[in-house]
Amino acid sequence: MKKNDSSDFSVLYVEPDDERDALFQVLVGQHKPIVLMLAEQTRVFQRPDDFTLLKLTKRRYNLTIIFVLPNGGPGALLANKNGFPVFSSMDQLADAVQAGLLTRQRALAHPTGPLDKRITAPLGDPHMVLHHGLKAQRLDPMPVDKVEQANILMEQSQKEPPKEPPKEPPIYFTNHTLPEQPALKFSTVQEHDEYSAQQYAASDRQYAASNLTLPLVFPGQSPGSPQAPQSFTTAPLGEKLAQQRQRRRSLIPTILTLAVILGLIGSFLILPHTFLTTSLASSNVPRAAAAPLIVGHAEYVSSEQVNETSSQGIADEFLVSLQGLQPPAAGKQYYAWLLGDRSQSDPITIALGTLAVTQGKAQLLYKGDAQHHNLLLNTSRFLVTEEDASVPPLAPSNDPNAWKYYSEFSSVPIKSPDNPKNFSYLSHLRHLLAADPTLDSLALPGGLNAWLYRNTGKLVEWSTSMRETWMDTRDVGFVRRQTTRILTYLDGTTFVYKDLPARGPLLVDERLARVGLLNVMGPDQQPPSYLDHIDQHLLGLLQADATPQKLRAQIDAFTAAMSNVNQWLKIVHSDAVKIVAMSDAQLRQPGTLTLLNDMIGNINNAFAGQLDPTTGQMREGVSWLHDNMNALATMDISPVKPNTTGLVSQTVAAKAHA
Repeated sequence: MKKNDSSDFSVLYVEPDDERDALFQVLVGQHKPIVLMLAEQTRVFQRPDDFTLLKLTKRRYNLTIIFVLPNGGPGALLANKNGFPVFSSMDQLADAVQAGLLTRQRALAHPTGPLDKRITAPLGDPHMVLHHGLKAQRLDPMPVDKVEQANILMEQSQKEPPKEPPKEPPIYFTNHTLPEQPALKFSTVQEHDEYSAQQYAASDRQYAASNLTLPLVFPGQSPGSPQAPQSFTTAPLGEKLAQQRQRRRSLIPTILTLAVILGLIGSFLILPHTFLTTSLASSNVPRAAAAPLIVGHAEYVSSEQVNETSSQGIADEFLVSLQGLQPPAAGKQYYAWLLGDRSQSDPITIALGTLAVTQGKAQLLYKGDAQHHNLLLNTSRFLVTEEDASVPPLAPSNDPNAWKYYSEFSSVPIKSPDNPKNFSYLSHLRHLLAADPTLDSLALPGGLNAWLYRNTGKLVEWSTSMRETWMDTRDVGFVRRQTTRILTYLDGTTFVYKDLPARGPLLVDERLARVGLLNVMGPDQQPPSYLDHIDQHLLGLLQADATPQKLRAQIDAFTAAMSNVNQWLKIVHSDAVKIVAMSDAQLRQPGTLTLLNDMIGNINNAFAGQLDPTTGQMREGVSWLHDNMNALATMDISPVKPNTTGLVSQTVAAKAHA
């Protein structure tokens, strides 16, 4: 691997022999926008799971990642489908930045601006869309002026300063020595000698937890097992740092003197306030109920090992992060459990493993089973028990004194006149991320979020080759067929025939297109579109009791993003209706290219989002929605309150389900 870090971009040239693990440990340490250039026959970024991991890493570390791929190929197609900008050269990247079209990837906390005007690609403008279908070009050395130009334009196109890098150290550290290099020269990235194969677990999900401060402990491992990640030591900081420390030591007496003086002054100021506080505490003044203590979070995460016939690969893993813990008593151990719903007649119990507490913190990743079954389908509660360390239990103890920490998604029906079906918070969450009854009746398992992402991705696949085919061969039959497929996914099979000039055979799998992306028949459309249906369940989450402010902000961002996606796809729908109604002679006219550019550009906006050059705000797309909506399946963990009962069934507690 070679690296050019001399400018405001971190340009990484990935060579054929580079390993994915080594590349990702370099990525997480970058604080600049990253440009990835892949050599021919590179092994990484050739499979969908590579990009799934890259998306997760980008989200965890708030990275900006751009691909420069002169020869296109499968890597470019996968990068496009997963929402990463792709350019054929550094020149094209600089031009796109100048036009204000470079998408800066942002975290959920950034607001999503509403779509207030139609933004489409002008005729012949190839930069308005993601470029995976570009013709092969020779990769020339990067000119200094183009790199510098891209750096300057990047700064101008971003109205807000970049976010600070994460404060917590990642699991993977890198200690590269990169001397000053002239522009355009790559320096070879050296791997740290302290790394070993055991420290890079083969699991992709280990990267998902790489923002944690402690090594992950997998079920079945003890903290000292060889497979557990080891701690790392830092190298000496050098003579200059030692001199700085010496100067700091010389200031210590002065600082201590000032601290004593300020302490004496402060005591006189604080003393009257202390008396007042004590007086109020002894009175009968009513107090607001204290918020429950939060000691960590438990999150359902997805391996993305998905298919179109089941819900597998979605919410199939479980990540736990705890802090502020007291070590277990002598001879005891903390055990983590995933539990079924309170209302289940035969509750499910899944042993997640032991929690090793180090400096009050513990993390655990449960990787699910070999079939990647969706855990959220049948579980909704998390429990930590303190039990005998010498004999691991098969199920959580019935003794309430052994219950230490707990969390759950509420299964109590929401009291609202807009909730005639008595949905609970858990119901809405499952419809989004596990199984929706309407979709299940149509043989579409997996929840609404997965199908919105999957079907919008198909639009990207079908549209990418249309422009080049039309420009090279004027194959109007191909253009019409691809447009018909796009229109079928937008309308759904029930309603698409109203937009086709003649009733003909379906060109797509009928099952996969039974639900449309858009509402084309009004508020009573059945089945509802994916966008409308998701919006209903997001609003349902807001109706739950004591909805956290953070969740409200998240759902506001989701709603704004879906509004943008809806308007982009409506433009696509309008263009598609025009194209399928045109004759062969009309399709061969130059004006067809305008429609194709417009349709392709808005499909890519709907999937990957777009940076508004006027406001500097990111209008997020379906890819962002998919990634961040999965994070809704996160529970706050609190200590178990005294006299708590009913967390573990008294009749079937010994039964564990894998």
